[in-house]
Amino acid sequence: MKKLLLASAASILTASGVYAEDVKIGILVGFTGPIESLTVGIAGAAKIALKEANDSGKLTGGVTLQAVEADTTCVDAAAATASANRLITSDAVAAIIGALCSGSTIASANSVAIPNGVVMVSPASTSPAITGLDDDGLVFRTA
Repeated sequence: MKKLLLASAASILTASGVYAEDVKIGILVGFTGPIESLTVGIAGAAKIALKEANDSGKLTGGVTLQAVEADTTCVDAAAATASANRLITSDAVAAIIGALCSGSTIASANSVAIPNGVVMVSPASTSPAITGLDDDGLVFRTA
């Protein structure tokens, strides 16, 4: 996960020409809902990966990755889409870690992330439909 995050962050920063002090990374997981007992650890792991990337010395231009959390409730595609929309439009994240449930990932990717050119990396989505998304190379899953 750390290597994927570093590679993703580097490609995002290089492609977008972003050289600022803080680059926001959304953590879009079900903090409430049927898998909330799992998401504390998953969100914590994402934050550890961001910290390791920050501490690595490999990010250039004074960049620091900053976590911004948003809830999907996991099984509610509309909630996931609304949260992804907030992350992208209000919080101005450069990338999103999540969502965790395939339906939420597909909905938020198709409705918000892909149209806005934002990378999504899901650590838990397993639906084969994600592989077939017309995503311009923006949606990944590590499950």
